[in-house]
Amino acid sequence: MNAGNIDPHKSTIGGMDANLVALIAYIASAAVGFIPLLRYFAWLAPLVIFFMEKESGFVKFHAMQSFVLNLIGAAFGFVVSVLIGGAIAAALGSRFANAAALGFAGMIGLLTTVISLVILAFAVIAMINAYKYNMYHIPLAGKAAENFIGRFESGRE
Repeated sequence: MNAGNIDPHKSTIGGMDANLVALIAYIASAAVGFIPLLRYFAWLAPLVIFFMEKESGFVKFHAMQSFVLNLIGAAFGFVVSVLIGGAIAAALGSRFANAAALGFAGMIGLLTTVISLVILAFAVIAMINAYKYNMYHIPLAGKAAENFIGRFESGRE
């Protein structure tokens, strides 16, 4: 799929405009992301949209890109949880390691905040572009989305 504007068209999901369905792929996963414990499964919402869409490559691309972005966020969140948990465990295990381990946990928390804001910014930019019928490729996630689509589509033939 090439970057650029796509002609307005309808999705096969409820006959809605394709730009709204593409936007919903991002918004649904963001909404689920705010629910504790379910946030690790926010990637399922765009994946469901991807498999439900039968014709619109535009909707499929944005749904898959949202899936990849959420998968990256979930994996990152898991790694950060393990690192912070390890730092806290180290702080509790030794009275001399307390300050260093808690400082490490604080730095990881700050880094997590910055990376989360970057992911959020890319998601908002993608939402705006999806609504405008633009094929916006989030760095790394857009290429991965195209690769996943190619694998799923070639398996259907």
